[in-house]
Amino acid sequence: MKTIKNYFTGTMAKVMLLLCLTLSFISCNEDEFEVINGIEPIPTPQALKNLFEAKTASLTNVITFDASTTLNYTSPKGVNLSIIGSCLRKNGSPVTGEVKVTYVEIFDKGNMLTSNKPTLANVGANKELLESGGEFYIQATQDNIKLTLTCPISLDIPTSLTGGTKTGMEPFSGTINSEGELSWDQAITYEILTVAQATTPIYAAIIPSFGWFNCDKFYSTPGPKTTITANVPAGYGANSAVFLAVKTFPNSLGKSYGQFPVGLDCYLIFVTEKDGMFRYAIKQQILTENQQVFFALSETTIGTADEFTTAINALP
Repeated sequence: MKTIKNYFTGTMAKVMLLLCLTLSFISCNEDEFEVINGIEPIPTPQALKNLFEAKTASLTNVITFDASTTLNYTSPKGVNLSIIGSCLRKNGSPVTGEVKVTYVEIFDKGNMLTSNKPTLANVGANKELLESGGEFYIQATQDNIKLTLTCPISLDIPTSLTGGTKTGMEPFSGTINSEGELSWDQAITYEILTVAQATTPIYAAIIPSFGWFNCDKFYSTPGPKTTITANVPAGYGANSAVFLAVKTFPNSLGKSYGQFPVGLDCYLIFVTEKDGMFRYAIKQQILTENQQVFFALSETTIGTADEFTTAINALP
């Protein structure tokens, strides 16, 4: 029995040493480890959410002004924002002193996607695609307390930023749920006027409250609509998303849980996180009834937020 035990112990020691050396060698190269073992690390839902939030932060401008004055701000793209300081309220009382205004503007589908700000509106129990004249977030705060308004904000948006002046543009207000998903509702207390200025036609928006605002019209085509079933790689669900970008249409973005016209020429885009970057795959599709799409990790590309944004905006 003693001889057997010593032999067993010596043999196992050699095996364990060899195993450790092998694992040490493999672990030096993560990609090789994945290929050899067929293992692909699965990202968490929060990892993807962090990427979206980081992109939104990169699109955010912070402006300060004194509440005794009127803020007149022109963004780098030429949008004019006006807030009358005397209309601000903090816990119901007039505001004095310095105020901070957080401002975001998004016009293109690349930035919409990498910040997770699709243009889908609630229509009954369904969600339908919008054609955007700009997505905006405006919020005034003081001492980290959100302020309210007693008179509206004015926002002048050059129509050239979204492909020219279009008829039928309407106001929509946005809500972000606990999962970080943004959806839009028609805002009957808001107003949009199309003003044909001499050199720069604008959408003149009158906005009665802070938050997300969108200048839009529904993307409408005749005929039936369909839903999309997205088949993603094993292990991917809440840690991924599938977006829809309409071909030749730069200022609109859907998500796979919406309803879309049958026959729509579009791109379906799988998105997840990989090592702090976006992992994605793009497939051109012409939608059919009960549309299905399949994605595999072998089809994906990995890139930074800026690289991914550029790739989406470059789609024909």
